[in-house]
Amino acid sequence: MRKINYGYLAGILFLLLCISSCSTQSFPAQTDPDTSRFDTGYTSYSDDYTAEQDYSNIIAFTDKQEYPTTFDKITVTIKNENPGKGFYFFSIPVIEYNDKGEWKRLNYSPESYEIPEQWALCAILDDTERQFSTAMSIFGDRLEGSWNPGEYRAVVFAGKETVYAPFTIIDI
Repeated sequence: MRKINYGYLAGILFLLLCISSCSTQSFPAQTDPDTSRFDTGYTSYSDDYTAEQDYSNIIAFTDKQEYPTTFDKITVTIKNENPGKGFYFFSIPVIEYNDKGEWKRLNYSPESYEIPEQWALCAILDDTERQFSTAMSIFGDRLEGSWNPGEYRAVVFAGKETVYAPFTIIDI
């Protein structure tokens, strides 16, 4: 009967634990943000009449329809088509890939992921005529793995609504 060297076994387990914790730290799981603050029409600025309550007028789109697998940056515009209404949006998009008709979430982690508060406000006080818009970026080098040719979409959270900005990655 062989004897088990518990010190050697403990060292191997410790090394495996260190390796696994390092690989998950830079690419956290992509989860939907907490939207509970919007359950009662949350606004952090004083003019409630300029704060969007409906959010059905929010759209999102990319600056182009197609990008090469080696792209540097994709700009996603988020726009409220309801003039004069400021809106809240989550400043980190989630990326999904269309795998044979099923949208699968990818591990995307921009450098700003470490910032604790990711909800932002897009508004100009006392401007009741403009359609407010803002932009966020998707950086090609912040995806765990590689960008394969196919259909993708940026999942954007605006208040309690979710909007999508589709784009295609092509091999050139």
